[in-house]
Amino acid sequence: MADVVILGGGLAGTMAALALADRGLSATIVEARGRLGGRAFSRALPGDAGPPVEYGGSWGAPHHHRLQALAARLGIGLIPRADLVAQAHEPATEDGAHAKAMAQWRADASAADPRVLSMTVAAYFDDRGFPTSARREILAWWTISGATDPGLGSIGMLMSPALANGFGYKLNELAYTIAGGVQGLAEGATRVSGAKVLLSSPAERLTQEAEGVRLQLASGREIAARAAIVALPINVLGQIRFDPPLPEAAARLRRKGHAGRVVKVLIRAKGIAPGSLVTGEAAGLRFFWADHLRADGSTLVVAFALAGDMAEPSPAQARAALALAFPGAEFLSADWHDWQADPFALGVWAGPYAEIEGLHAAQHWGPFGRIAFAGSDIAPEEQGWFEGALASAEKAVKALAETVLST
Repeated sequence: MADVVILGGGLAGTMAALALADRGLSATIVEARGRLGGRAFSRALPGDAGPPVEYGGSWGAPHHHRLQALAARLGIGLIPRADLVAQAHEPATEDGAHAKAMAQWRADASAADPRVLSMTVAAYFDDRGFPTSARREILAWWTISGATDPGLGSIGMLMSPALANGFGYKLNELAYTIAGGVQGLAEGATRVSGAKVLLSSPAERLTQEAEGVRLQLASGREIAARAAIVALPINVLGQIRFDPPLPEAAARLRRKGHAGRVVKVLIRAKGIAPGSLVTGEAAGLRFFWADHLRADGSTLVVAFALAGDMAEPSPAQARAALALAFPGAEFLSADWHDWQADPFALGVWAGPYAEIEGLHAAQHWGPFGRIAFAGSDIAPEEQGWFEGALASAEKAVKALAETVLST
């Protein structure tokens, strides 16, 4: 019997296994997918002989020291983001109304008025009477931050005093990527931890007892352990029955989930300089970053859309968007992973509903007896980032190690 059974083989779950091993404790990782990584997913681009790229979350910020330390421990390199060499808006935004609106945005970001921060994005736009061009510019950054329908998420998810000088601050947060993709960190952490891994093993019920926990899998198999760490996306917690039930705050978020719904499209093209940024709206896509050159001389363009704008992406739509964002570029191919339809994600990183945003706070997520929770959706810091997943794993392991695993 392992000391801890971990539900979820994403970065939070696999880091928890490594942190347990560092304390001399054993773990069994139970993962519903046939691979490790969770919402990190690396694979080769179709038709491209270069290294794998990340289809899930990609970037780390300069202050994400846990992420950097884990990569260094595993001998996995960091790839610095290209320097910004060109920036454009689509459609072009040079009129006075746009400039006035963006000045208002910067003033509101500096003021950080709680009344304003609690508004949904759509309500904020209407309250300030922003023109279409300003809405498009802000929503471009919203796709990689709040990541929800503008009528569901609060503007406070994006607005902060740090943005009073403009969105260059957000670009600077996208400081580096992980060589080969973040999935490699999850695989490496698992390997070093020595944890037992059960893939393709969806869980159905987690029962807490006086001396331990029992996890029932969909296959009918049961796993016993001294404690459990649940490291699953909030949107799939409804697939697990907890006995006894979770406390009300956690149970409410488990039922509702979060509204993070974003499409990430990877486009291979020629004729685009790495470090080129386009924001606004182009055939549904709102944010385009020319990431790096591939071995064949093409540029990898990472683009984002809100799912409501591009529910079912297609190569034709990606081609049309590229033509608007980078006129004259040669489109080669496009690919993506549908995180909304993925049964073990049901969305991307946390995009809280405005009315229950506070339920994501870590204090609502235990530990509860022998069960602790981890994951970027409920992280004690850097929520929504891989750094947050690592921080939550540390917290969960520490809590269990100092209580139910201390004897």
